[in-house]
Amino acid sequence: MEDQDEKEGNRVETIVKIAVLVWSASMLTLSYYEPADGKKIVDFDPTFIASIFSGSLASFGLQVGKKKNGNGNGNGNGKAPKIVDNKDSNVGIQ
Repeated sequence: MEDQDEKEGNRVETIVKIAVLVWSASMLTLSYYEPADGKKIVDFDPTFIASIFSGSLASFGLQVGKKKNGNGNGNGNGKAPKIVDNKDSNVGIQ
């Protein structure tokens, strides 16, 4: 009995996640769409909706964003960023 309730709860949770994902994707699409007459369908700052969209995707295990070289650290060379200690440097001191 509990197993069936848990499955039903998971189904409802997944349906809500998909509904939020579809809603946020459609709102983002409408915020950027501009018909030929020049009037926007919706006019708002899409930043908040984009964060909801990203969070919805993350709840399914997906990430939005670019990775350089597939390593995710952003420096593009596949290596970890180098940390430099400049405490003994004379650069800029006269």
